[in-house]
Amino acid sequence: MSKKKSSTSPENPGILRFFTTKLFWINMFGAVLAAVLLLWAVLFFIQQYSRHGESQTVPDLIGKTTTEAFDALDNLDLAYAVMDSTFDPDERPLTILNQDPLPDAKVKSGRTIYVTVNMAQPPKTDIPRFEVGTSLVSVREILESHGLKVGDIIYKPFEYRDVFLDMRLHGERKSLKPGTKIAKGSKIDLVLGNGLGDTKITIPDLRGLSYIEAINLIQLKELSLGTVIASGSIKDSSDALVYRQFPTAELDKTVNLGSMIDIWITDDAGMLNSEEAPEKEPD
Repeated sequence: MSKKKSSTSPENPGILRFFTTKLFWINMFGAVLAAVLLLWAVLFFIQQYSRHGESQTVPDLIGKTTTEAFDALDNLDLAYAVMDSTFDPDERPLTILNQDPLPDAKVKSGRTIYVTVNMAQPPKTDIPRFEVGTSLVSVREILESHGLKVGDIIYKPFEYRDVFLDMRLHGERKSLKPGTKIAKGSKIDLVLGNGLGDTKITIPDLRGLSYIEAINLIQLKELSLGTVIASGSIKDSSDALVYRQFPTAELDKTVNLGSMIDIWITDDAGMLNSEEAPEKEPD
């Protein structure tokens, strides 16, 4: 009788043989490499996102230009953003005035530093109105509140010292009118009284002079122009004529140096023969 083959023959060695093939190890190497690359990518992303464990010291940006600030922050892997802009006449245009966080603070890399930048062009402001006789202290405070600076102090004869008489843009001779718009940070020269009120001077006769001639004569005599009262509608005050004044010009009548003279002006030549102004100051 022929013997039958046993049903318990050894396991098929084909699977074990596969693990020793070149193809298996190529696949295994590729899988391990892919896993390593994936893990590295995940860790790199997390590191870039959270900057875990990294910190930078915030540099002092105050006084630097925006370009200088950008270079300084870029080297530290920090960024900046302009939070506000203002004007400081004592600082260069486009320089940083304030920053947040403050210098020497510890922050994570990638942090944005918020800065306040000085404007490139100064904003405009209005020239305030001052009454003759306003104290220098008050004038200075009001000018500074408008972002203006006091320039030169020019003294003129007046019965009181250090009181306001006139103002001019620094270095100019023309008076500044209230409401004129000028750049903040500008210097304003002030004309003040010198307190030499005891010196006497004869009152000049201004009647018949043009408004401009009267002003020039008042200044020549080192007196001050007081109130100007116009009669009727005057189109051009420079062509107007003075027909009254107070105090009046009389023989040997004197006033203190720097005293004010009020004048009445008109463009009607027929009023030159009208009566003198009453012996009192106008309201």
